[in-house]
Amino acid sequence: MRIKGKKGAVIVFLTAIFLVLPLTASAFEKKVRVAWDYAHIFLHPDETSPVIETVEQGTVLSLLSGGKIRKCWFYVCFKSTKTGATKSGYILDSAVELMFDPLRTITIKEEKELLRVEYAPRKFDEMHWGVSKKYILEMEGKPASQERVKGQDVMRYAQKVINMDCQIEYIFAANKLSRTKFSFLDSSPEDKNAYLENYRKIKDALVQKFGRPLEENINWLDFSYRDDFSSWGEAVSLGHLKLNSRWLTPQTEIVASLGGEKDEVKLVVEYSALRLKDLAWKSQED
Repeated sequence: MRIKGKKGAVIVFLTAIFLVLPLTASAFEKKVRVAWDYAHIFLHPDETSPVIETVEQGTVLSLLSGGKIRKCWFYVCFKSTKTGATKSGYILDSAVELMFDPLRTITIKEEKELLRVEYAPRKFDEMHWGVSKKYILEMEGKPASQERVKGQDVMRYAQKVINMDCQIEYIFAANKLSRTKFSFLDSSPEDKNAYLENYRKIKDALVQKFGRPLEENINWLDFSYRDDFSSWGEAVSLGHLKLNSRWLTPQTEIVASLGGEKDEVKLVVEYSALRLKDLAWKSQED
């Protein structure tokens, strides 16, 4: 039987709505939680698109799609903490953890993947703890500088790590390698938020090597810039904001940190040998 006229059109329209509603409702039931210390939500599934809002670790977002977009993006909605309005946008899958069974998640849109840099940090492997200065000389060559500091010998090398200029310090206690420090050099960018992006690149590299950090901290010592993400880099340089993440393996403690004071920013990754911590402390006391 054919349905004619306006009444028929209304019936068809309502039928279509009821067919769509169950899918939309089921999508809203799926939640993800921000796992990074902070993450951007973008207007489009593209890291070069405008940032709608920056959300902090632990923020819960609702999925607006039944699966991933372009293989690595979730389309989400959330209530803005700034305006109270409900917004929607795209967030990287690596920035969140699922709060539902992922077995039913599928890729709903196959497109050419966006070009993304894969950081393969040559120097972020675990160290050969306990080796001598001679061993490092044979492996790395002549250091740019070396000195004795608080009872420990320090050998410094200038290198590039994940495409960033870096000073690497090998620190020895009683001629045994006990600590390694990567200090990423301050390039004084015009946009100070570049410090935050570099910190994120370093964290991504460490996550690829060691998995999710055991601890992630974002500490505000002064809340003046907290609600304005565009000024977070400035907050770091003034000492208002400090970030750090910590990993632990059977042999090593790894800490990445970003902080600053008086317009000087320090971005550091430090490796410490667990079994040589007592020796390191003793050498500093002697």
